[in-house]
This record gives sequence, structure tokens and C-alpha cells, in this order.
Amino acid sequence: ANNNQNIIFAQSNLMKGHYAKKEYKTAENYAELVLSQPKIDAHVKSDAQIIIARSAIETNNKTKARNAYKKVEKMASGELKAEALYYSAFFENSDGSYRVSNEIVQKIASDYATYKYWAAKSLIVMASNYYELKDAYQATYILESVIKNFNQFDDVVEKATTDLNAIKSEQSKTNESIKN
Repeated sequence: ANNNQNIIFAQSNLMKGHYAKKEYKTAENYAELVLSQPKIDAHVKSDAQIIIARSAIETNNKTKARNAYKKVEKMASGELKAEALYYSAFFENSDGSYRVSNEIVQKIASDYATYKYWAAKSLIVMASNYYELKDAYQATYILESVIKNFNQFDDVVEKATTDLNAIKSEQSKTNESIKN
């Protein structure tokens, strides 16, 4: 390609194509190339950042994912912003910052509830936060609500069911010890 705009267009499409083929490292490399170009459109820049973030999640590179999603969060709107906020809550949960994570989930619920997939996934993180904060009742209530209200998302319902069963199993051990 002779001009910069054509180069960026080609690299952007290669980035997206490799991501679609689940070739995450190659997709990341093209995303980095796109970001290194001078004068790129904000939309193209956002696409490159989300490819890096999602690829890092897929390859279990949490540090890279965290950094990329922070950048996405600053520039995105709509569904991409909801996704970035979800991962912010997810990483805060992983760090043990349960209250901060819950605040982020509440922001998703109030500002991005129309993106039901990310809202549902965020509620699972919130349930985990409450369980870690020793509020099993709130955690089970949230998980039961997710199972009941978001059955269009199989992966979300499966995760909520798994987490709910784990909590109930742990709680039954505690309750049995009280009876004895």
C-alpha cells in the first residue's frame, strides 16, 4: 500500500481477521502495528485496543488485558464501555477489592443496563463480591436472579448455576456444623 490510510485499513482488517480465526497473538501484533501508525482515526484506535484486550483475555495475559481495558474504558462508549467496565469490576474482584468492584457493577447497572450480557456477567461478579464479604444471602439472591432473568445467555446462566451450587455446598457445611 502506498498511502498511510491504505496501510492502516489493511492492518486493521488483518487484525480483525486473525482475531476471528482465534489467532490471538497475530491479532495482537497487527493491533500494535495499527496503534503505532501516525494519525489514526479514534474508531480504528478503539478497535485495536479492544482486540488487544480481548486477545489478552483469551491468552490469559491478565496484566496486558487489564491495561488494554483501562485504555478502552477511557475512549469507548456504549457496549464497549460496558465490556471495559465489566473487566474493571472483574479485575478489582480478583485483587480482593470487593467494595470497589461492587461500585463498578452498580455503575454498569445504572448507566449500561441496556447491554444485558455485560450487566448479567457483572451481577455474577457482584455475587462473588458479596460472598467474599461474607454475605452469602445476597450472593445467592443475585445468582438466582441472574439464572431466572438472563436465560438467553447460556454461558452466564451456566456460570451463575456453578457459583450458586458452590455457595450452597459451602453454606450447607457451615449449617451442618451448627446443628452438631
